[in-house]
This record gives sequence, structure tokens and C-alpha cells, in this order.
Amino acid sequence: MAGFYHSFNPLVSEPPGSDDRKFLVLLNPKSGPGKAREMFQQRVVPVLAEAELAFDLYVTKHANYARDFVRLKDVYQWRGVVVVGGDGIVFEVYNGLLEREDWQKALNEVPVGVIPCGSGNGLAKSISHSVDEPYDQNPVLISSLNVIKCRTAPMDLVRVETKTQILFSFLSVGWGFLSDIDIESERLRVIGGQRFTLWSVARLIGLRTYRGKLWFLPLAGYDHAPTSNGVGKLSVGQLKRSSSHMVESGNKSHQVFPESSFTPVHGSLSYHDCISQNPHGFEGEFQIQDSLTLETSGQGSDEGVYGEAGDLTNNNPRQRLDSYYSATSRRSTYFSMTGSTYQSLVDSASQTKQTSNGTIEPRRANSPIQMYGPPSQLTGLMQPVPDHWVCIKGEFVMVHAAYQSHLSNDCFFAPNSKLADGIIWLVVIRAGISRGQLLQFLLGLSSGSHLQCAQAEMIPVTAFRLEPAEGTTGHMTVDGESVDYGPLQAELMPSLAHIMSR
Repeated sequence: MAGFYHSFNPLVSEPPGSDDRKFLVLLNPKSGPGKAREMFQQRVVPVLAEAELAFDLYVTKHANYARDFVRLKDVYQWRGVVVVGGDGIVFEVYNGLLEREDWQKALNEVPVGVIPCGSGNGLAKSISHSVDEPYDQNPVLISSLNVIKCRTAPMDLVRVETKTQILFSFLSVGWGFLSDIDIESERLRVIGGQRFTLWSVARLIGLRTYRGKLWFLPLAGYDHAPTSNGVGKLSVGQLKRSSSHMVESGNKSHQVFPESSFTPVHGSLSYHDCISQNPHGFEGEFQIQDSLTLETSGQGSDEGVYGEAGDLTNNNPRQRLDSYYSATSRRSTYFSMTGSTYQSLVDSASQTKQTSNGTIEPRRANSPIQMYGPPSQLTGLMQPVPDHWVCIKGEFVMVHAAYQSHLSNDCFFAPNSKLADGIIWLVVIRAGISRGQLLQFLLGLSSGSHLQCAQAEMIPVTAFRLEPAEGTTGHMTVDGESVDYGPLQAELMPSLAHIMSR
């Protein structure tokens, strides 16, 4: 065994016995074209088995399942959370962790790993890009190796405030053209990432503009006068200062905020705070017993992948992979290694409350759950913007803020972005751009050459506010998820999260 581990040492940073906790795997069967379960069983489990890393697998059953799971459960029993799906389930996990009273401890001690099975997979591609890994040839394998390496890297998050909620974002905030494509192409989710290409053509034909105002706080050292490639001037010294947020000591990054500054987040005085109505508080929620149905534990390798033994040979029609129900009351051979389990919830219409059987019911609209996290350093959303902020007003085709290098597998949106550089990269395209110029912008996204478009300006900022004109409609997105159309402001929280990486 010692010889085996020595040969595997380049991939695993420490002997498996140094932390015998399992990984928590949250799998969304509806991600992208709905093949997450197949991909996990066939391509991820063998890698984890070879590395002798055990895991508990939970298949999500409804929207916000992963979010409520990490909010309510004792996440410290696992050494990390591995999400199998797209960027949407990553969004759920981070916001669920930040809805915990012990959010600071959770973010520091429970790193998140990503196995890309969605339509976009921007974070997975950005992680691999940050360490110069050849992601495109085998994204699932490369991301699996990031998980078994058992190392973490700091990552910036962005606090986003709207009229009705506070969110934390890891990828992007958008308004206009790209957000329209993201949301309106949902009806084509079954075809995977190609839905973005098809809907881009539709939106080019019916090009829209949006009237409103954009305020932003530029990064110190940035000259707002754009250069020929649409990017302002940024001093090297400022970039070095920003990178200081991610200074590490060993495998642990220093805290960015002093511990005394961690207080519950509250919205501006114009809005209602999201205060929990649970009379027992957060600790009461943890009294829920975790008695989820154990469906598979070390089953033989002769059973069918999708159901009971013989399903495949008898040509029995299997349930759709993108069905939440398909995860229930079925056996599979996900696991050939000792200690790993497959768990899901009993699908019963009568179980709509969180009871002793561990059922997590769908989150209701406007559910009174408090969001925690670092306190905002900005004025309230309905308060005047500080005078030293820059303001752009008029007609826009799009405003899109990113803090990862890639927004999807083939969208190299912010070439200079790092996981923890302390920068929000804001791309602004104003009205007046022709369809041909916008097409060239889109074609350049895969290589990063889109910034050569004279009508596209990229601005490094640390905070911004968007305010669509009254009476207008459209789409605003946070990490690809639709949010209320209206005023929105965002600010960077440097190195707040920890991501599994090599």
C-alpha cells in the first residue's frame, strides 16, 4: 500500500488517513442536458475510488435543495462539499453556507469542489485556467483531480443587494444582452451549452437596448479613459496590492476581515430584513435528525447503472436523468469502494415539512431566512451614491460584471481575472453598436479577443450600482440566476471563500 500511495502522490497531497472524513457530494440531475448522474458514476467515482476517498452522495430534488441542505446540516462531518452540476448548484451552496450563523467557520473549514456537468461550467473552467490545466480535453477528469488533491485556494465573492434580497455571488452579475440570452434560452436547456449560441442569434436579430444608470467605484490606479482595446489603464502596483488579499501561509489564507467585524448583514433602511421566524433560532434547526433513506452502500458491480439488476439487459425504459424523481426508490452501483453511500429523500407528497426523517421541503417565495456574511461597506441601496463614484447614464446594450476568467466553458470573458485578485471586471457596451460589431464581440468571447471591440469597455472596479430606468423591463442575473429587475448594487468581498484546486 505504501508503494501505491507513493506512485499516486503527485495527485494526492496527503495520505488518506490524515483526514478520514468523507466528502459530501451534492448532485443535480437536472444540470445541463441531464447527464450528471451518468457522468458521476462512470467518470468520477473511479477516480475517487483510486484515491481511496469515500463520500456521501445526495441527489437534489428541487430548487434550493442544496442551499437548504448546507444551511441546516452539520457540514463539519464532511471534509468538503463537492458539487456535481452547473454553476447554479455552486450558487446554492455558497448562499446556503452564508445563511448559517457560523458562516465564517463554514467558509473557512468546508471547501467547495466542482465537477462540471451543467451548460455553462464557468467556475470549473476558471479554476483549471488559474493553474494552467488542459481543461477542454477532459473537464470532468481534470476537475476530479482538483478534488482528490485535497488542497484549497482562496476565492473572491461579491455581495449583491437588490430591493428584496441579499445574495453572494462567485461568478457574475449581468444586465442586458448576455443576461437575456442566459434566461431566455432556458427552454433549450436539453441541448446543453449550444442553447447559448442559438439564442445569441435570436437576440442579435432582435437587438434590444436598456435605459438606466451605472455607478461604479474604479480600482485605485485605473484611468477611466479607455485604450484602443476598450480597457482602461491600470497600474502594476495596484494589481500587486489587490493580490495581497490572497496571501497564504501554508495552505491557509489569512483572514481578510478582522474577526470582530463579522456581524449579520442587514439591508438598507428602505427594505425589510430577512429575519428568521424560527422561535428556536438556528440551533433549533439542527435538531432535525439526519435519517435520509440509505439506498446503496457497497453494492455489487453486477447491478444495472440506472436501476435494479437486469434493467439494462431487459431493455426496461429508464427514467429521464433530468427528473428529480428518478433519484428515488432505485438502486445503482455508484460505489465499489468501502464507506461510500448513496442517499436521497423519500418522495412522498405528504412529507412537506422538515420532520425527523430529514425531509427538506421546497423553499417558499419570500421565506424569512436571514443572510449573514461580512457587513456592507457601502451606503444603502436607496441612499445617494458617494460623489467620488463614476456615473454613466443613457442607453446600454449590456452591462456585465465578472470576477472569474470564464463565464462558461467557451466564454473567456475576463482574461486578466484571478480567483482572488480583489477585482470586479465590469464590461459595458452602450447603445449604438451595430449588429456586425456585436457579432464580432460574441465571436471573440471564446478566445478573449472580444475586448478588441472598440465599443466594449472593460473597467476594473471594487463596487458598482445598476439602476434601470423606471417603466422598463428586462433581465438581471446573478451567477446566471434571475433576480428582481430593478436597482442592484454589488461590492467585492476578497478571499471570502475557499475552492478545491491544485
